[in-house]
Amino acid sequence: MNGAEVFDPARFMPGSGIAYRVATYLRLGKARIYHHVHGWILACLLLWRDGAVDGRAAVVLALSLAMLLAMQWGASAFDDIGGFRDGVDQRNYSGRPFLTVVKKPLVTGALTEREAVRFAYGTSLAGLAVCLLAVLVAGGTGPVLAAALMVFAQLCSVQYSLGVKLSYRPLGQEFVVFTALLCTGLVPYGLAAGSADREILLVSALIGLWFLLVVTYGSWSDRDGDAAGGRRTLAVVLPLRWFCLYLHLLTALSVLLLALLFTATRLDARLAVCAVPVVALQGAQLYFGVYRQQLRRARFLGLLSLDAGLAGLVAAILLSR
Repeated sequence: MNGAEVFDPARFMPGSGIAYRVATYLRLGKARIYHHVHGWILACLLLWRDGAVDGRAAVVLALSLAMLLAMQWGASAFDDIGGFRDGVDQRNYSGRPFLTVVKKPLVTGALTEREAVRFAYGTSLAGLAVCLLAVLVAGGTGPVLAAALMVFAQLCSVQYSLGVKLSYRPLGQEFVVFTALLCTGLVPYGLAAGSADREILLVSALIGLWFLLVVTYGSWSDRDGDAAGGRRTLAVVLPLRWFCLYLHLLTALSVLLLALLFTATRLDARLAVCAVPVVALQGAQLYFGVYRQQLRRARFLGLLSLDAGLAGLVAAILLSR
């Protein structure tokens, strides 16, 4: 089947072999969304800059990376299971090109629901076990609080499309996405340092906000399918004018948090120039999304802005050392 062709389930033949199966499970876990490690990278850099990375901290940070990946894969798998059971994914991906639909192994039939459930539980429990191991290695009250925050975020992520179905409730999607991505920086830092300062709080909030912008444009493009499936995202419940205002506010909040990061922390204010690319990309995202209605391009620009934001913050941290 040609990658640009519209997906035809009658013509799709799942592959075989270990490599194919591993790749299929990684698709289910959305391992291609590597942006989940951006917060971890920045937490490591902030700790390194402050000379806080000794042998124990290095082990804790390595364990926290394994924890984040396992929990991300588990939460993503549970989300796909919920979307598949409710028919939301089938509607949202109907008529899409093969290369787009193949990212949903349950929709294509490459995995059975039972296989997906086993993977979701296995990776989530593995992530929890690694999290507890990191707490034992770190010791102290601070890491326990950080781990508790991570467990809470994971429980919310699991309930995103199943159980309580938080994403089906207004503001549920926003709460889960922001909290989960906030934890990718804040929790590793808290596990290793036992505390948190303004820099890691602002950096983690930025990562959560930037990822929320990506998801929000995605939910706008999925509006009709979500509405048919009962998923009441803000894109579904808000009138278009108010939803566009909401997108403007998110973009403005990003600029505000960046301004605080470069004026209220130890980062050199002159290095705010490092944030110009991410601000420009988010401006382009707003233009193509709100004013041109090119929602997939806006989502892609959001992913680019995450990478640009990471590069800019890495440069600022290194140059402020």
